[in-house]
Amino acid sequence: MAVPNWKSGLQEIADGVFAYINAQPRAAICNSGIIIGDDGVMVIDGLMVGSMVRPYLEQIRKVTSKPIRYVVNTHHHIDHSFGNQFYLPAEVLGHRACREIMLAKGVDQEDLEKRFPMYKEDWPKVRLTPPSVTYEDKMVVHLGGRVVELLHPGAAHTYGDTLIYMPKEKVLFTGDIAFQYLTPLAADGHISHWIRVEESIIKYLDATTIVPGHGPVGDKTALVLTLGYLKLLKRTSRLHFRRGASVDDAARAMRLGEYADWEEPERVLRNMARAFQEFRGELPKPLRTRFDKGLHVAPR
Repeated sequence: MAVPNWKSGLQEIADGVFAYINAQPRAAICNSGIIIGDDGVMVIDGLMVGSMVRPYLEQIRKVTSKPIRYVVNTHHHIDHSFGNQFYLPAEVLGHRACREIMLAKGVDQEDLEKRFPMYKEDWPKVRLTPPSVTYEDKMVVHLGGRVVELLHPGAAHTYGDTLIYMPKEKVLFTGDIAFQYLTPLAADGHISHWIRVEESIIKYLDATTIVPGHGPVGDKTALVLTLGYLKLLKRTSRLHFRRGASVDDAARAMRLGEYADWEEPERVLRNMARAFQEFRGELPKPLRTRFDKGLHVAPR
């Protein structure tokens, strides 16, 4: 599949709803979003470091002067959550597991400097700011007359994912439950349940505008493509696991097909290792949620 180009920056996707798209580098900087309500603003994913957040805040102030009241973390990964501190005194919202994982992992300055040396001046300024308000299954935030639903689908990309759904506007911010043109990463998730989550979102959530964690704004195509990759990964990994192959051999044998041109195809090795962990029964059992097979989003 040929990978197209798309633009970075703030894009209005519904009245008072914006996606902040980061086209380059796709792996290091996630997409974000803002929802402008009657009395304040919700930011979706706080980005990673101050040098990223400052220009973002400048963009936000070009479209609204209302105070930022909430920051929602779609999950714990640092590109989505380590910028939280720069929005205070806004309240940080997220799933309970998102907070717990952030606190357990903490801030490893040495590792961060090795992984992202281009931000070496930012890392000493990072102050871990996990969600201060958490939920289990569903939370509804009322931004004045605007309704925003936070939905936990169960284990998918991570064990603490949050979907941000606006039923009236039919807008869905997926976080890294959906990728487009960047290889999905399953190293902290549960591949089989992630597949079920994707299928349920596609079937049951009435969303026409999708903002993936990485990639351009679109429709449910990002969900369909992510689902296709995960099914290919599971099918291939199970075949080689049953044959007694090693993770390395299974990863080398996987034929990526339409995903071969997606950025960071080498993630297949970490994804394959996660699949083998699942098959060996080493992963925590996913909790049953409204997104499991046979269930759909409960009435509001």
